[in-house]
Amino acid sequence: MAEDAPNWLTRLAAGELEEVKEVEAAKLKLPSGRIVACDPLVFLGSDPFQREVKPGTYDVLVGVIAGETAYARLQLAKRGKIASWAVARCPGEEDVEGWPGYGVDSGVGCLVDRATVEAYMASEEALEDEVAKKLAKDGIEPSDAIQYHEAFETYRAEMGGDDPLAEVEPQLADTPWAEVVLEPKKKGNLVAFRSGAGDGVYASFWGLDKSGKPLCLVTDFGVLEPTDDDDDSMDDLDLGELDELSREMESEIERAMGGPRGGKLSGLEALAAALGAGPPPEPEPETRQGPSPLFVQTKQLIQKWVKEEKLELEDGVNLDAFSEALLEKLVSLQGHRNPGAHVGEWLLERNEVADVFASDDELDRDLRG
Repeated sequence: MAEDAPNWLTRLAAGELEEVKEVEAAKLKLPSGRIVACDPLVFLGSDPFQREVKPGTYDVLVGVIAGETAYARLQLAKRGKIASWAVARCPGEEDVEGWPGYGVDSGVGCLVDRATVEAYMASEEALEDEVAKKLAKDGIEPSDAIQYHEAFETYRAEMGGDDPLAEVEPQLADTPWAEVVLEPKKKGNLVAFRSGAGDGVYASFWGLDKSGKPLCLVTDFGVLEPTDDDDDSMDDLDLGELDELSREMESEIERAMGGPRGGKLSGLEALAAALGAGPPPEPEPETRQGPSPLFVQTKQLIQKWVKEEKLELEDGVNLDAFSEALLEKLVSLQGHRNPGAHVGEWLLERNEVADVFASDDELDRDLRG
């Protein structure tokens, strides 16, 4: 039954997951039946799963073990026996091998209806337009980024009240789950929870009865170990096997970066390849060794962002060292659907960066060439 899902889900279906304490969270309203699972503080605009469910209000339960969130379960039926599990996929993930999941950058995951998200984002956009008009009327110009940002946040709070998403973190400080209302008119809500041990990519699975009807949706936060023997366990590898794995990883990184000899690549094609846009193009051979072409492209990208005032660096930054650090981050995002958001968050945390003025979408477009 667990062929298409982690093995521990078999025990969950049988009611044998005794080491986990299941906490009943808030009921989730699904006005459209289009379920979004995402990091609500970073990726709230994510796509819903392909499979839709009957609109209604459903229980959310959180599995906790040793103080960590092991899973979140959306219970879609009061009766029924789970006969199989199937990975939950979003549009565009039909051909993705393995278990696609959603990225978490804030240590928080959630479940929410897509219609609720759309209503919230529309209201926020309208509010931001009104705030921008008031700022312009009061003579506050965006050319002074720091003053503009501070004034924007102040006006936004005065005109629209606190952002409901700001309540998520304080609630999670005291309980394993949080509930916020994003759409007041219809009481459209969002139920959030800690994502296991922190940031990562987490898959969700449909629990299906023998006819294929979904009985529940479970997000696995990678805390629980498989119950069956795992032939691929790192504990079973000897040093020789570990050395071989290390060489294979180094070879893959070297290939993505254009090979040890470097080479001339046009634009950001190789960088896009490292981010999962496709296989890296063959570099033109050179007669001398030089820096990795991806390193050169990354350094040029940083210089471009600075020139276009999308990025402000601190004085005296070692550009080569910063370029190497950014390149490592980009290679780690290979295959991610939203690299711009991850890079934007990463940039803001770097000591070399004074401020970031580009949106996540702008960064994403630049990274994909």
